[in-house]
Order: sequence, then structure tokens, then C-alpha cells
Amino acid sequence: MRNLRLSADVGLFLLFFGAPAWAQDAAPESFTPHDLRLALSVDHSEQRLAGSITYELTNWTAQPAGEVSFLLNRLMEASSVTDGEGSALRYSQDVLRFHDNPMRQVNQLRVTLLRPVPPGGGTTIRIDYAGNLVGYTEVGWLYVKDRVDTAFTIIREDALAFPALGGLSDAANRRRPRTPFTYDASIRVPSGYLVATGGKVTRTPHADGTATWRYVSGKPSPFLNVMVAPFDTIVAGGVRIFYLHADSVGARRVMANTQSAMRLLSQWFGPLHGEWNLAITEIPDGWGSQANLVGGIIQTASAFRDPRRLGELYHELSHLWNAPETESPSPRWNEGLASFLQDMLRERVDGWTGRREGEAGVIAWVNKQVSSDSTLRIVPFIDYGKHGMTDYSYSVGELMFATLYDLVGEARFNAIVGGHYQKFVNGGTSRDLVALARSNSSRDLTPFFKEWIFTADWTKRLAKVSSMDELGASYRRP
Repeated sequence: MRNLRLSADVGLFLLFFGAPAWAQDAAPESFTPHDLRLALSVDHSEQRLAGSITYELTNWTAQPAGEVSFLLNRLMEASSVTDGEGSALRYSQDVLRFHDNPMRQVNQLRVTLLRPVPPGGGTTIRIDYAGNLVGYTEVGWLYVKDRVDTAFTIIREDALAFPALGGLSDAANRRRPRTPFTYDASIRVPSGYLVATGGKVTRTPHADGTATWRYVSGKPSPFLNVMVAPFDTIVAGGVRIFYLHADSVGARRVMANTQSAMRLLSQWFGPLHGEWNLAITEIPDGWGSQANLVGGIIQTASAFRDPRRLGELYHELSHLWNAPETESPSPRWNEGLASFLQDMLRERVDGWTGRREGEAGVIAWVNKQVSSDSTLRIVPFIDYGKHGMTDYSYSVGELMFATLYDLVGEARFNAIVGGHYQKFVNGGTSRDLVALARSNSSRDLTPFFKEWIFTADWTKRLAKVSSMDELGASYRRP
């Protein structure tokens, strides 16, 4: 849910005529983070955040870089920028619009370094900042309604609650490598509030009735999401759940089902890499879910309140067995895999019997979208990230993996998915997945992946079927 799909007209324009001149000229930010230290105080009465962030940055480009661009929430501002030795750095800040998303306004900080950083070199930047937190629902990101609130507060990059690397072009930002980073986050809140994220936690009370919660990731994470609320907690079997008080019964159910699902996923795909201590945090419905073994899982309340919605939790749990993506921008086929696996887990853990019926519904919906959105008939899956079409990665990917499962069987399917996770611990690509699948199947999967990954020919086949049985059978006909 992190990307906005281009309209059919815009997608076709970009496909045939290319990006406008300003998008072609915009270069991605030269730096990528490998460590960040966040220290914030939450002021509920003023609905403000105040504190600092310190980045350890690496120049990933082939050229020296003497300037760094950060983006901050439009109602926040920086008060000081220094380097790793405490020397003041020159900077400017202005509330500006994105070139390719003009409804999105951000405060852009442009920081001038004391000396250019060579390729592969590093630098340290600390930014002191403060301000009110507001969301970005007006640009279509309906889940980014972030604010400082006594009931629930989330501090994350999506709403730029802390300065994030980037420029004023979504297209250029997608071209910057998204490398995982370690973090050390200290959040000061009034006593009675709990702070939740992934990592090793300590809590320090203060005489003024506040407490500082510190989380140290230990290992790299692709994101940092920090939640503040009057949570309750339960801990069992390497899982820590932060839940809203009214949902205690649901939290116990989530814990039990999480343990069952994790055991199954481990049987299917092999053990998770290294030791783990998973944090799962309940957040209100409509705020989006996300998952990482280090950074934790944020899970909307529906999975806590309605057993029929536990598939949403299984979706996020299955992401823990994803190899890091090295394609930029990614086609995000892992969302389709997670959509397929959430239904498999509903079958095995919950005894659900509606998977085939659900897949038929997805086929009908995708066929309808193909009829109305011509980009689906033109753009191959591997290019969905390039064309802003990753909203379709969930449904199209689900059908691709369901068909693959039907063609190769459970044992081979698990060897493919688990093999990709185990083999590509440092990062893998779509082509890595295809090569691994071909080597793990007695069936020639070249035509299958040509249709589903490298062309849009799957749309022609899908138009002729209405069920997964028919779709699988279409590949077995001579």
C-alpha cells in the first residue's frame, strides 16, 4: 500500500513517450543511511514532537557529493544541523511541492557538507527539529493520517515524522537504493504510555512523571516505526505483542495463531536467519500494516477483533521469509506471494475452506481490471515498480504464485520459496527467483515465467478462465 498506481493515461504516456524533462534530469539523493539515532519527546498537549536525529550516511554513487537533501513533515522545521564532530553545517529549508506529485508538500532541508564525500565514503549529520505532525491523506495515501494523539501516535517515515533522505521527485527517490539500517530510538513520553517498536528495550523513568523508552535494533531493518499508546503487553515464545486494552481476548488469540503460523512457515521454508524477538503492535484500522523481523510488525486492529481477518496477520508474518529486494524500484511480487500464503495459512491454521472460491473472486476482479486498464495488457510484472503499478502486485502476484503452486506441487513450491529466502540472505531479484524455480522443477517453467514476469501475456490466458482449476489446467493441455 506504499505506492500510488498511475492512472492508465499517465502510465501509457510514460510508457510510450518517456518521463518529462524534469523527471529525467532529477538525480536520486547521493546518500543512503546505514545507522540512525532518534531522540524525541512527545508532547500530547501541544500535539508536537521535538528532538534530534543523527544519521550515519554512505555515498552510494560514483561521484563525490557535497550536499545532502532531507525531507521533513511540512509542519516541522529544523533548528540546527551539525556534523559528527559537532561543527555547524550550512543549510536551507523551504516548504515545497513535489515535482511529480504537486499536492504533496514537504519541508526540504538542503545541507551543505564541510567537504565533499568521495564515492563509498561516509559522513555523520545530526538534525535538531520540532513541530506538529500531520498526515498525507490529500495525496491519496489514506493510511497516512499520522498525528500526535493521546489515543494513538505513530512516528514513521511515511509522514516524515523525522527527516528522511530524498528529493522532490518520487521517480528519482525510487531510484535510490533502499538499504536496511540499524537504529537506536529513544522516545520520552508521559508515564502510563508505552512505546512500541522492534529491538532490545529499556525503560528509564524520570522525576517529572515521564519515561524514556529506548530501542536498539541490533541488526539492520528496512524501516523504523514507533508507536505510542496506553498499550498492554503479552510475551511468549519469542513474540512480544503490544495491544490496545479493549482487545485483550483478541491479543491472546493473535499470540496463539502467530505461534502456529510461525511453526508452519518454518516447516515450509526453513528457519529464520539468526535469533529473533518479534514485536507485533496493534494499530487502529486504516493505518496500514508492515512487517520485518527486526523492525517488527504493525498490524491493524481488525486482526485482533475478528478471527476472520487473521489472514491480514498471516500476510505480514509471511513477509518475514522474504529475501531482501535488490531491484530498484521493486516490482514487489512478494506482496502477491504474501497474499497467496495468507490464504494457505488460513486453511492450515484456522481450518478455512474458502481458498478456491476466493481465488476465483481474484480472477474475476483482475479480469475486470484488465478490461478497464490498458497498462495491465502492456506492462510486464517485472516493471510494475518502474511504472507505479505495484498496487496490482498483490492480486496479479497472488494468481501467479497460486498457479505455480498448482503446477509444481507443495514440496517443490516450498523448496522454491524457501530456497530463495535461504540462498539470497543478502538480497535477491526476480530473475534469481525464476532461475531457482526452474532448477527446482521437472516441468519447464520458462513459458510460465515469460507470461507472468517478463511480458503481460498472462492477461490473454486469464481472460479465458474463471477458476484456478481452469487456469492450472490450461498449462497442462498439449
